[in-house]
Amino acid sequence: MNSLEILEQAVNLLRSAPLPAVLAYLTGAVPFSIALLFFLNDMNRSPFAFDHLAGASAGVAAMYIWKNIWQAIFARKLYQTLSPEQPRASLLKLILFQAAVQPVGLALALPFPWLVAYFRNAALIAALGWPRPLRTARTQAVLWTKQNWGILALMTAGALLLFANILLTIAIVPQLARSFLGIEGDLARLGARIVNLTTIAVAATLTWMVVDPLFDAVYALRVFYGESITSAEDLRAALRRAIAAAVLLVILIVPARAQVDPVKLDHSIDQVIHSREFTWRAPHPAGEQPQGHWVGWIRDAENLVSRGWQWVKKIIRGLFERKSQTEGNGKDAPVTPRMLEAMIVIAVAMVGAAAYVFFSRRRGKVVAAEAVTLAAVNVADESVTADQLPESSWLKLAEDLLARGDCRLALRALYLAELNYLGERQLVSIRRWKSGLDYVREIERRSRFKADLRCIFAQNNDIFERGWYGTRAVDREMVEALESGLAEMRQRVEQV
Repeated sequence: MNSLEILEQAVNLLRSAPLPAVLAYLTGAVPFSIALLFFLNDMNRSPFAFDHLAGASAGVAAMYIWKNIWQAIFARKLYQTLSPEQPRASLLKLILFQAAVQPVGLALALPFPWLVAYFRNAALIAALGWPRPLRTARTQAVLWTKQNWGILALMTAGALLLFANILLTIAIVPQLARSFLGIEGDLARLGARIVNLTTIAVAATLTWMVVDPLFDAVYALRVFYGESITSAEDLRAALRRAIAAAVLLVILIVPARAQVDPVKLDHSIDQVIHSREFTWRAPHPAGEQPQGHWVGWIRDAENLVSRGWQWVKKIIRGLFERKSQTEGNGKDAPVTPRMLEAMIVIAVAMVGAAAYVFFSRRRGKVVAAEAVTLAAVNVADESVTADQLPESSWLKLAEDLLARGDCRLALRALYLAELNYLGERQLVSIRRWKSGLDYVREIERRSRFKADLRCIFAQNNDIFERGWYGTRAVDREMVEALESGLAEMRQRVEQV
């Protein structure tokens, strides 16, 4: 999944967030924002700021912990929207954890994706009450680094644009109010001086309050998908949504169908069918020589072919017939049937040669395109599916990777070749969200020789998952074992 897709899902997650989640975020963010703005303005303008610097700093620090506690609760509620059956940490543990960890994150405020992901993941995981939150947050933070870089880049660009728009609005609105409404206040009289530290802080705070919830939603989704690698929680969540939708559909449709009058329904369908926008699709009624139309079409086709053949003969005769005056009379030299046959043979040969050259060039382009596709496919990407390349291309890619010594990627290329082989024979339907167990069960349902093929594929799938998801290093022996299993499966399928 790329950065744009997860950002789109994060926006949809925020739109579907329950009201308690929104209130939890505002409960923490609004007081902290007000306290921070007051602190910055006081320290910048008050001549007695140094006298109460310690107390004011302690108050802002307390509001920062307050904000992080409610932000963690907000992230937990977002996560529970995705997976409702989740625990929750006690409030005391949550307060102690946020007070101990988040100040460290503030001190290490560096724009590195793993640091940003680590501290946001830690807040969420601690709020969920999972064991070893710091270790789990570290494991989740290193997943999909390229995606994380893309998220930070897009969000930074969007935040800068939003900040510029808010600051420009603050600067222009007082002038527009004075020009169009005649309202001249202190802000309008400031002119260009309205852009100062206070207004910049206000614009930055408003920008943060818009962008920060989106960050929480993004990293809640990343933790959800990262946890789903081992627990398949995303599949269970999708199943729950499908069951809820089916129940709702039954509740809505069954009473409606019970109240439908069959006579009125037939009358409405008949009116729609006989309306002008649909009558042109209806077949012609029986009567008036239904067979005559077919006969007429066949005769028209025969006449067209005959006229075309006569036209070709006329063109060839006109090209090669020449008038010449003989010594005794002025008659034309006729073109004999043998000459016509020779010319037609030559023309067909030329057309065949041109077709051969055209298709050979096209085949070369297809081979080159296939080579480019092979180079462009990233086998390490989890979003790559087996139907993106044919089986022969996956096998060639596996052979090249094995020759380069990358046994792990060669193992996955062979596994994708196996899935493509089964998909071409309608034994499985390839989907990105399916696991190996899903394919094993699908083969058992569809296959006419269930026991043997299911057993062979299950063994091959076990080899792949031990190498791809396990901690053991993949060697050439494991790749050869999967290749042998693929050959055995192909032999078993082709015997039937």
